Amino acid sequence: MGSAIKILSIDDSKAVHAFLDRTLAGMDLQLIHVLSGKEGLALLTDQNSGIKVVLLDWEMPELTGPEVLLEIRKMGNTVPVIMMTSKNDPEDIMKMIQAGASEYIMKPFTPDVVIEKINAVLSAS
Repeated sequence: MGSAIKILSIDDSKAVHAFLDRTLAGMDLQLIHVLSGKEGLALLTDQNSGIKVVLLDWEMPELTGPEVLLEIRKMGNTVPVIMMTSKNDPEDIMKMIQAGASEYIMKPFTPDVVIEKINAVLSAS
């Protein structure tokens, strides 16, 4: 196959990054981890980043996931964004879908759910 699919994980928890590394090991993916929304936006501003999917934590210091999502869409970037959240309020989730999120994953999540959501947004794009 060609080069690995680049996935950007924006989460302030190193434990989540480690979980994603273990979950996606052995797949033809390149995981890029950042700990803040600012770092994530800087990468997405770079037109040559080649990022195909963003995994975005909802609750982070400085910029929250919803704020990062709005900035991504304001830039005109249509990359699929999967929100990762412990919030299970349907209203919150609907707001994020309306704001341009492609999918969401409830924390704590299992490896199969993560893989399923990534595959879903990749096959849709």
